[in-house]
Amino acid sequence: MQEAMIKRAKELLADGTVTRVIGWKKGEFFYDITPAVFETAEEIDADFVFDDFTSANVSKYLVKESKKEGKILAFLKPCDTYSFNQLLTEYKFDREKV
Repeated sequence: MQEAMIKRAKELLADGTVTRVIGWKKGEFFYDITPAVFETAEEIDADFVFDDFTSANVSKYLVKESKKEGKILAFLKPCDTYSFNQLLTEYKFDREKV
């Protein structure tokens, strides 16, 4: 699954569809996974991770990131889609930018 996510993120960055990717990066320990914003394929190759310890909800980061120029690719777990939809309903970010 992680390889497919990385491949898709790099494709969308390369063709200019998105300018940023919201996902997760490695921390100091193997179980220390934290939300992160990636802007280049090199950053994704170096730090992007999706595994059993990926638990943080990244949908809340869309509020801040959507105020910047360009589109965003956000990887959401199924449970994260509830908060994504609620933030969308409350007009906290522009759907066209995500």
